[in-house]
Amino acid sequence: MFAHIRKHQQWLFIVIIAVVIVSFVVFFTPSVGTGGGGGGGTGSNATIGTIGDQPVTQQEYYDTYKGVALQFFSATGSWPDQMGAQYGFDRDRQTSQRLVLLRKVKEMGIVTSDKTVADWKVNFFADQDTGTFQQEYYDRFLEAIKPRGLTEADLDRYAENQVGIGQLTSLVSLSGELVTPSEAERVYKERNQQATTMALLFSRTNHMSAGQDLAGMEEYFTNNMAVYRVEEKRKIRYVKFAATNYLAEAETQLNTSTNLQAMIDEIYTTRGTNSFTENGEVLAEDKAKEQIRNEELTSRGLEIAEEATRKFMSGFAKFEAYSSGALEQLATEMDLQSQVTTEFSRNQLAPGLGVPFSFTQTAYQLTEEEPIASPLEASEAFFVMALEEIIPDHPPTLDEVRTRVTGDFRREQQLIAAREQANTMHESLKAAMDGGKSFTDACKELGQTPIKIPNFSLTTRTLEDFQDRRATVSWLQNLAFAMSPGTLSDVSDTSDGAGLLYLKDYADVDEAKMNEELSDFLEELKQSRKSETFSAWIQQQMDSVRMNTDNSEEGSPASN
Repeated sequence: MFAHIRKHQQWLFIVIIAVVIVSFVVFFTPSVGTGGGGGGGTGSNATIGTIGDQPVTQQEYYDTYKGVALQFFSATGSWPDQMGAQYGFDRDRQTSQRLVLLRKVKEMGIVTSDKTVADWKVNFFADQDTGTFQQEYYDRFLEAIKPRGLTEADLDRYAENQVGIGQLTSLVSLSGELVTPSEAERVYKERNQQATTMALLFSRTNHMSAGQDLAGMEEYFTNNMAVYRVEEKRKIRYVKFAATNYLAEAETQLNTSTNLQAMIDEIYTTRGTNSFTENGEVLAEDKAKEQIRNEELTSRGLEIAEEATRKFMSGFAKFEAYSSGALEQLATEMDLQSQVTTEFSRNQLAPGLGVPFSFTQTAYQLTEEEPIASPLEASEAFFVMALEEIIPDHPPTLDEVRTRVTGDFRREQQLIAAREQANTMHESLKAAMDGGKSFTDACKELGQTPIKIPNFSLTTRTLEDFQDRRATVSWLQNLAFAMSPGTLSDVSDTSDGAGLLYLKDYADVDEAKMNEELSDFLEELKQSRKSETFSAWIQQQMDSVRMNTDNSEEGSPASN
């Protein structure tokens, strides 16, 4: 079962293995207040907030959060308490917003039929290639949510609510459909008119002598100390169950269940002799079969490693408290080796392991209260991880970060010098142009050579045949489309210094191209307006929400 899950829904393994280790199950019940918010009632009937003048009970909040958690799990394959921080998840805001939507569904008399709910399920659990409902996906999803105390009834309610919210969204955003062809044409022209421009760019690399004496660096460091704060780092103790450790056992198993060589021959024939390549070259038969052999042994070795991981995890049942020490002790008892990583931050790969960033993400989900993670599959191995040490973040001394500060200070002084040059040139150009000179003549008089920029519009993403990275497309757009033809922009910072933009004129839109694209653009504009309409509406509704979920005495507005 686990091997099949790994091939189709890799994240389900981590969830389902929690069923084996009951002690690892963490229910997601939110820690809402039981008597705060100024409401009556006790326990699940306690009022913890209001929407408008209507009370919200703790039970209603909890039931709604189930839907929020399911939605997060459906989208990410993890639960809010596991990966919420990485996705910017806001429990109170998400739950409050769903409460608002569900109440509006009821208030507006929206009724979902059994057929629409069934259609939603078919679509949600459909094979991506064929579009047909997959009972296997459905059953495994139910298994995956069980450790969180969720049932098929919760999934049914979630499906019904999703359909209702979808219908509500369509109704609320209906006014966004009211876009006329003439309005679409006007917006199309605004977005697609081409700006003809020239630029003067002033780079810090022309001022490399600035800051070399380091005068003022200590003050610079003091003013920017927060930038140099040494971030938290962690050490992780781990046991690695690599597929390569089980290749001999894998070969024995494969030969026991089937003839390994016969299986290799069959795969070679079935997949086609040209399917096996290396560096774009088709492999000879013996090399291709060696490749198949390695793939099959590694695959079976990983399955055996999976079983060994599961057996190892079951050993934690005897410990009253989980810790890095418990993992080390268990590894010793089972004649396995545990190791400790060197320290790494939340933005770094674990050094020397050759593992993906998911290892780091998992490491930074661990806490002193929950120091052991569910097994992580990575790099043809399974890792069981425990929190070994947290090295807190701290403000550094200048000596700790002197090299970095020195480089940053010099760069800052060079940028300042480049921007001062740009300001001086701007004043001179303005004076010359105000005196009747053209932009190009003024530049020539001042010894400047402007850069001709390829035409661009508000929809331009890249400029072909323009390699100067100092002038980004967004920098050009922000300046050009706030100007009038024949004018010079103010000085604007760039990543490398500063620049000035001269807008010569706007080129007319290609009428033939517009007529060809206008129909599709009208539909895109309608969808965009509908989204804007709904966003404005839900923001207005959220202004009426007052929720107290932290046992404070006063309810406070839901975070927006």
